[in-house]
Amino acid sequence: MSDIFNSVISGEDSVRNSILKSGRELFAKFGYRKTTMEDIAMALRKGKSSLYYYFKNKEEIFQAVIELEANILEHRLREVVSSDYSPRQKFNDYILVRMETLRELNNYQKAMRDETYSDYHFLDEVREKSEKAEQEMIRSILEEGVSAGEFDIKNLKLAAVGISTALRGLELPLFRGVDNFDDFRLQLDNILSILFFGILKR
Repeated sequence: MSDIFNSVISGEDSVRNSILKSGRELFAKFGYRKTTMEDIAMALRKGKSSLYYYFKNKEEIFQAVIELEANILEHRLREVVSSDYSPRQKFNDYILVRMETLRELNNYQKAMRDETYSDYHFLDEVREKSEKAEQEMIRSILEEGVSAGEFDIKNLKLAAVGISTALRGLELPLFRGVDNFDDFRLQLDNILSILFFGILKR
């Protein structure tokens, strides 16, 4: 995950990147509300004034962290979509990479599904942008599968919206009900079987 983090933020100010990295780790470990600007400054071994040079407050750091994690997720998914694999393999990999990456993005995952964050309006923009990008990526894979004769889908747009919605609905029970990685992959395989049954050409 650190390599992806570095590729997404490459070229930006190194101090700002360090603030984001420490903020990510502390928010994930202790939660947004329990983490203070002092905590982040201490983790960086810097004074709070260095943080305020880049961010007005803790919420700005949190927003930047959520946007960063959203970009990490999209970056990994676009790599899958642009791969040379068959549409069926791409669809399989898309689901696996999506869920496995979300499992690692603690801040983004929690912010997107926890109603206690509803006061942070920037999340609506992040959510809308992420959902739009996901529907476009899924539609691209489905369209490729139909052209290759692998998928049987009448309405690509509706199918992409439906699959995207189903995946979001499966996140909470999947992450809550699985304690280890092997069980996690087993549940993902079950999800893939259900989704494939509906789109594979028979």
